Amino acid sequence: MTAYNADLALGKERPKGKPQERIKAAEVATYLTEEQIQVQVAAYLNAKLPKDWRWFHSPNGGHRLKFVAAKLKAQGVKPGIPDVCILRPKGSPIWIELKAFGGVLTASQKDFMMWAVAGAGHPFKVCRSVGEVEVFLKEFLA
Repeated sequence: MTAYNADLALGKERPKGKPQERIKAAEVATYLTEEQIQVQVAAYLNAKLPKDWRWFHSPNGGHRLKFVAAKLKAQGVKPGIPDVCILRPKGSPIWIELKAFGGVLTASQKDFMMWAVAGAGHPFKVCRSVGEVEVFLKEFLA
């Protein structure tokens, strides 16, 4: 995005004859949080997946009280499990890790991705929007 386009997006008009200041695209854009993306993905999956497919969200992330985190760990919560798992009657599970703009995989998420793709041959994708999820799933829904 050019500085001029950024000004247009902000509704600013550049004064004539003055030096131009650069406006960062990050100051103009609004990015969704991972939680907001998850809500959009959930609505999409509920509407578009075939009726005989199942999916679930693994709420491993987030901030919790220490005693709650300890209880969940004792119950089997594992680090690195992707946000979304899609189960098909025929075929391996499809894994989707959702990340907000600028988010990166943790070491445990990278380990799981390597296991899923190289070790087990499962489809895996890091997506940053419901649109990326839709594009990724097109080949499986065809």
